[in-house]
Formats: sequence, C-alpha cells, structure tokens
Amino acid sequence: MKRILCVILAAILFASVLSSCASLCEQSAPDPRITLTSSDAADAAAWLADRLGGALTERVVLGTNAEVYGVELSALEDDGYVIRHIGGEIALFARTADGLDRAVRKYAKAVEAGGEIGDETYHEGYRVKRVEIAGRDIAEYTIFCEDDAYMPKAANELRDRIKEACGASLPVSTNEPCAPYIAVRYAHDEALSTVGYRWSVDENGLVVECSDGYKPTSAHFALTRLLMTELDWFGLDFGNDDLACAELISFDVGETGGEVNDFDYANLYGDVYVRGDVFEHLDYYSMKTCPLQHCCHGLQNNRFAGELSKYGNWMYDQPCWLDDTFLEVSVNDIRAYIEKQIASGAVLGEDFRFVDVAAGDNSAWCKCKKCRKMYGAEGGTEAGAVVTWANAMSEELNEEYPGIMYGIFAYAGSNRPPKTVRPNEHIHITFCYDSSCDAHPLNSLECNGEKPIFNSTEWGANADMTSWLRGWCDISPNVYVWFYYMTNGLLTMSFVHKARDDMRLFYDIGVKGFFLEAEDVPYSTGKVAKLLMAKLFWDIDIDDEAYDAYYDRVLAEMYGDAGPLVREYIDYIDRIQENGHCVSSWFWGFGISPSLNEPLWVEHYDRLFEIVEAAIPLANDARQERRLINYSCACIYKGAIASYFPAYNAGDDERVAELCRRYALIDERLSKYGIDMTVPHTVDTHWSDERNYERDLEVQIWESWTSDPPFVTPWYDVEPEREMPERVAAILAEREAK
Repeated sequence: MKRILCVILAAILFASVLSSCASLCEQSAPDPRITLTSSDAADAAAWLADRLGGALTERVVLGTNAEVYGVELSALEDDGYVIRHIGGEIALFARTADGLDRAVRKYAKAVEAGGEIGDETYHEGYRVKRVEIAGRDIAEYTIFCEDDAYMPKAANELRDRIKEACGASLPVSTNEPCAPYIAVRYAHDEALSTVGYRWSVDENGLVVECSDGYKPTSAHFALTRLLMTELDWFGLDFGNDDLACAELISFDVGETGGEVNDFDYANLYGDVYVRGDVFEHLDYYSMKTCPLQHCCHGLQNNRFAGELSKYGNWMYDQPCWLDDTFLEVSVNDIRAYIEKQIASGAVLGEDFRFVDVAAGDNSAWCKCKKCRKMYGAEGGTEAGAVVTWANAMSEELNEEYPGIMYGIFAYAGSNRPPKTVRPNEHIHITFCYDSSCDAHPLNSLECNGEKPIFNSTEWGANADMTSWLRGWCDISPNVYVWFYYMTNGLLTMSFVHKARDDMRLFYDIGVKGFFLEAEDVPYSTGKVAKLLMAKLFWDIDIDDEAYDAYYDRVLAEMYGDAGPLVREYIDYIDRIQENGHCVSSWFWGFGISPSLNEPLWVEHYDRLFEIVEAAIPLANDARQERRLINYSCACIYKGAIASYFPAYNAGDDERVAELCRRYALIDERLSKYGIDMTVPHTVDTHWSDERNYERDLEVQIWESWTSDPPFVTPWYDVEPEREMPERVAAILAEREAK
C-alpha cells in the first residue's frame, strides 16, 4: 500500500532534510543542482548531469533514501521509482540503483521534450490488484495437482507467480481437489499435442488439463502459458518477465480457453538476451516440449563404432554404412549406451526416448563399389546407405528397447531423400539447411534458384533444399529441421523479415520441430526474431494484425520508447537484405563478407544512422541503452564498409572525414563496456564476438578488398592497381615494427 505523505508535511520537513543529508551530499553530488540522499545515487546523478548539461535548470533530489521526505519506498519493485515535486525541488526516489536509472531517464526525456513532468509512481506494490475466479478472490483457493515427478514443481511455480502478481499466497496440495480449487491434471488427448492444455471455470473453481504427451514439462508450459495469455505476463516461456498492470483479472463461470503447440519441439539456441539481460549469455534455450531432440553428430560425439574409423572417431570420415561389421559393432555400442542411460536413472519411454546416431561433421563418404552403386540407384544421395543402416540397427534394438527413436541427419551429401529406401517408424530425421541463403525466406521465392555466395557443393539453393525437405516429409512423419540464423559480430545479418515465412514453411510441409542455430552476438536482431518464433510455436496461424501488434510488443519490451524507431531500422535493413545477394550467414573467419548490399547501404546509410542515433536517448534503462548502442555500432560498421572507398575514390574528403568520425564512435561507445576494439581479428579469436574487428576502418577494408580472393567484391569503380593509401601504409608499418 502506498504511504506517501502530503506536500504540506513534506515542505515542513524540507529544512531538516537539507541539514540531515548535507555532509553526504557534499561528498557525492557531481553537480550543485543535484542533491543526493544516498551514496549509491552517484552514478545516476552523474548520468543526469552529463545528459542534460545546461538544460538542467531545476534542483533535483536523488537517492534510495527518502525517509526524511516522508516517502515510503519499500513497496517499490527493483525497477520502480517515485517522482515528486516537493518544496520547489523535483525528487526522484527508488529502492535500487536500477530504479534510479529509470527515474533519471524518465525525467531527462521530459526535460528534453520541453514539457513538465508530473508526479508519478512506477511499479509500486503488486502489478495486479485483484484476481477473481468464479467470483471469489484468488486468495481463497488451493492449488491441487497430481503427485508425480513433475506436476508439483509446476504447481509451486504457479503459486510463486500468483504471489508475485497479486500478493495472494496459495497452498499447494496433491490430495483430491475440494472447492474452491485450481485443479491441475493430465489429459490423455492427442489433440493437445505434446504440451498443449485447456482450462475451464465452474462454480468450484478453475480446472487446467495438461497434455500427457510429455509430462516432464507439459504442466509447466500449461501454467506458464495461462499466466501469459490471461494475466498478460510477457515472455515467461522465453526468458522474459514483464507483467502488465491491472486492477482486476477475473475468470468467470463458463469461461474456457487453452492452446496447442503447433510443433512438437523447438530449440532456439544462442540467446544472449535471456531474461532481458544483454550481459548474460546462455549456451542454449530449448522449449523442451518433446522427449525427442534434434541430432548433433551422435555417431561422432558418442563414438559409436569409432574404432572402425582410421582416425578413431567419425569426425573426419564416414563409415561404410552398408558394411556388416559396422552394423554389428555400432549396434553393440548403441546398446551399451542405452543401458548406461537406464542405469543412470533415465526412464525408457518417458524422459528417455531418443538416441542420436547421426553422421559426423564431414562429407568424406565411403567410396566402395557397394556404396557407390546405392548412391546412383537412390538418385545421387548418400541418404540411401544411411537409412539402410539405420533401419537394420533400429529394428534389431527395438526388440530389446521398444519405443526408442534413432536420429539421423539429412546433411552434407545426404540432404536429398533416397529414391526407393524408406526410413522405418523408429527413425527420426534432422534436415540441415546448412549454407542455404539467409537473406531470403527458405521458401525460395526470392532466390530464383541462385546459390548463395560461398555455398559448397554438398548443398543447393533454397529451392533445392526446400524441395528435398518436402521429399523427406513425404516419406516420414518424423522430420525436424536444423536451420541457421548465424550472426557475425558487427557485420550481423537480420532474420526478422523471414522468421514467420520460415516457420510457416516448416508447418505447412509437415515438419514436427526445429532447431535454430543462432550464434547470437549482442549486435544482432536475433532476440527479436526468436521472440516472434516463440509466439509462432503456439500460434502459427496468427493473423497479420495480431502478429504486427505482438511484434510491436516485443520491441517495446526490449527497447522501451525507442521501439518504433527500432522497427523502422529493422525494416530498412531487412529490405536491404531482401534486395541484395543470395548469401549464407556462415561467415566466421571470412572477414568482411558479401552479406552487405553495398549500393543500398550507401543510399540509406545516413537515414539509418539518424534512426539509431535518435533511438539511443529514448532507452528507458541501461540494458535497453546497451542494446541500442550495439545496434548503432553495427549500423556504423556496415555503413562505413559500404561507403568509405566510393567516397575516397571520388575525392570527397568531407565525406571520408565524416565516415571516420562516425567509425570512431564504435570504439568510444564499446570501450565503456570494457571492449577493446584494437584486438585484431584472427582465426583463433573469431569466437570472441565483440573483439574480432580492427579499430582502423581503412586498414580492414583495404585488407579485405585486396585479399585473394577478395572478401568484398568491389561494386564501385576502383582502380585495381591503385596504390595503398598513405594512412593504411603508416598503420601497417607501425604494426610491423611492433
């Protein structure tokens, strides 16, 4: 409950306030116009003084101690704050430094907009004032659930979230439900897929029925999604956590609802923005909605029959898939692996139903006569031999371990489905879109059969790859897709424009699940794309208006007031990509890649730069500002690469100077986060996403342009024999001397 004293009392206390905090303020205040009530407000005060400069005309009181002003802060959330006009001053109070950061940004934006800021309380108390079920306050209810290894944990999660939302602390019981109740139970219904759910309300309370298709997480997703859809709690199933404010949320008698996941499985890997924190990297993020998973070189990683490889492991070569000895040894090794999993506590048919037996990460296929003959007979694909082995292996093991699926790849020479051989019901296929075009949707309408730059011989254009994927779905109901939204540091691509098209393609042709390998760096739009995909996982048929609104919600959550500008920025770079080369996003170690559409970047660079520069000051907190700064650095880097030599060749010294001035902002901005942009890019350091680019623009462009082959194909008029610029020569000479 708010406990804020009236302005009159605050004015009476004003004199004592000044004296009580004077010594502390004199030590900490960075500006005579700012008074601090606590030492932990120094950073916020410095930020405010730097941001507003001479525009700061009011006296500002700032801190996490507001007691002497008669303002109670204990009910504020970590990001909450109070803004009050007291005794001729503007007081900005919060319980934490995070809250103060938000408060000073709110105030600064109001000053810059030329308006007056009113009294405001942000995120005080519970977000939802009251929740009712069947006309009763939710505090009267008990959560009842089944007593198994998974559901009580999900019920406790629901209890904690309800308390966080509205303050009601509900008991959890595994006894038979008695009214009033929130009853959570399993339902055996294939229509609910693996983790779908439905809910209904009667006079006794709320009943939530969870699919029993995958018990380890079905109750968790049912209750999490219920909170998201009915309480408007954003992003709980994908690392975000923002609950909308509401006076009343009611579940009325007769109401029903629910959702069904449109895919069995999703793994959205490489998420650097998990839980909204750009500084925390999570190795992977899996929806964990299915007992199966994507393949990942299981033959190699699990060392099945590895002694038959001349290297001792299938990392560098492929077995003879049609060899009887390989079948015998691999079956024995896989059997031992299964027994080990069971001995460690895995429950066959529940949390253990999948063994990865996919080929190693190479295309060194067997060249024996038997394999070459099958290669020709099956239409020029290695898949025939792989499926033949997998069928024989799985049929033998299924007699001992019924219900296990065995995962193989369609990859690196086996993407094309076999002509006559058919995978049996125990085989699960992971189809890899490796080296396909990432500038355009995988439905290939824009590619017109063009193969991406750097596409290797094992893979085809999008049209070919999608045709092969359709072929696999025609012969098997058990197909996953492994596709790639790879990023490349400051030279990141965008995938927002294709996320919906790609997901719909998978759904329409019968793909059961997908693994997105997105080695995100903070400069990418990958988190935006993945939040959209997390939504599509549950609602692939969402209409355009709802999808558009959700997209705006994603941007508002990630970028606050800058959301509309970020959308304009993303729309620009998406259009630039769509009108550019067919190109794969696999460019680690390649330096400057041809993923840029240089003419369009030159044409639109100034507007893009304006957008990102205008967006940064609109951030509502430090995390949002960091994301926007990262976008600005990626924008500057790509714009500079595209624009520098055309201006240099044209003798436009003023433009060259402006490009270099902008380029220097990258080092200036990222150095504040401890990033040293002077560390050169090498093969050994290319995994260090934020540290793999030279500071000196001219040198990097020159080296990339003059390499053999060049990593940037000059579209502009450059004389091949032109001498190295003096500045480039000087920098290289300095390096050589070191």
